[in-house]
Amino acid sequence: MFAKILARVQRWDRAWVGLSPIKNLFSSFKLVIPLVIIDVYWRLITRLFLDPGALFATIFHYKIHFFNNPLISQGISNVLDYLVVAFTVALWTKKYLTEKLSEKRDPILPVTVNFGLVLIQTFSSGFSQGQLTIHLGLCLLITYLINLTYLGLTKITKDRLQDMGFTYLSWAAIVSILVVVGTSFIPNIVTQGTYTTFFSSDFFAHYYSLALVAVLAPILFVLGISIPLDLSTGATDLAQVNTNLNAVYQSVMATLPQPQNPYSVLTASAMIGGVGATLGLALILIFAKSKQNRRLGLWSLLPALFDNNRILAYGIPLFLRPLTLVPMILSSLFGSLSASVAIKLDFVRPTVFSAPSGTPHLLLGFMASQTPWRSLILAIFVLLGSILIYWPFVKDMVKKEVKHG
Repeated sequence: MFAKILARVQRWDRAWVGLSPIKNLFSSFKLVIPLVIIDVYWRLITRLFLDPGALFATIFHYKIHFFNNPLISQGISNVLDYLVVAFTVALWTKKYLTEKLSEKRDPILPVTVNFGLVLIQTFSSGFSQGQLTIHLGLCLLITYLINLTYLGLTKITKDRLQDMGFTYLSWAAIVSILVVVGTSFIPNIVTQGTYTTFFSSDFFAHYYSLALVAVLAPILFVLGISIPLDLSTGATDLAQVNTNLNAVYQSVMATLPQPQNPYSVLTASAMIGGVGATLGLALILIFAKSKQNRRLGLWSLLPALFDNNRILAYGIPLFLRPLTLVPMILSSLFGSLSASVAIKLDFVRPTVFSAPSGTPHLLLGFMASQTPWRSLILAIFVLLGSILIYWPFVKDMVKKEVKHG
């Protein structure tokens, strides 16, 4: 049964990757990997060393005065995030339109329009906010629609007009205005990074609701929708966590009123290595036969250890990839259910304490639970389980890359 499902997913994946827009998009993802690496490692360095609440700054009690204001490092991170998206859409536009247009047609105008629209958003909000939420999937959808309108205009005019003629420049102006005005009407709830009140509701104090989130989070991630920071970071300001912490303060080994909560189940287990528990995937790639895959695994291992899987997301890629969506869902669900069962059986106590900023989820239970060693055993168990889940799905992909490499 599993073999049939796996074979079907692999067929879907091959058919999907063979589509012209997707093939050119994945090729563009790989071209921006150097910039993604710079972005990811900058975030890692600030998270571990530079920010006032960084992991090592907290442990060794030091401060770097230039970064006392966290908006400085966050502003640089925001700009790098936008540049990754800007170069992705520009390269994708160039590759896709070059394939569709005649040789005499230069797609420089739509490339500039798509790149410029992302830059406009960069300079309008890059340094004015804290943690930004960038929905890559929305950016790619807008880019694709812009490209389709350009191809439609070229077809209507029978490819007779100049690249920078009045008609095409008017098209660029109209499209740019429509996108800028349209995005200004996007509700703030779509772009905000945290939903503390929402995840603090009693609905998220049960294993079944947390399992549902564990399934939905990888789906949203693969579609390019940013995951709320309440799930990807140690959100100790959730109501369930505060309720449990108050109970511990009153009696050290008290029965916790809400042991099942996003912090104890999702962050500490289902998100080891990022959305989809992708630390196991990075470890698999390190031992791949392909030099390219081993290099990708090595570059992604340290960030994945600290729960950032963006290098994997662009390098494999994880975005818009059926072959990796299934194991991401299974690994996330496995981590969620494992933690829920372990808490229910009193094998581990839920994570209730705050851990230093930057603490990897692999060690979160060890540092923030009343059963540190058992929580560490649980985390390692989830990690090993994710490796076993990812291997059959990734094996086919790795073999194909070796064959074509």
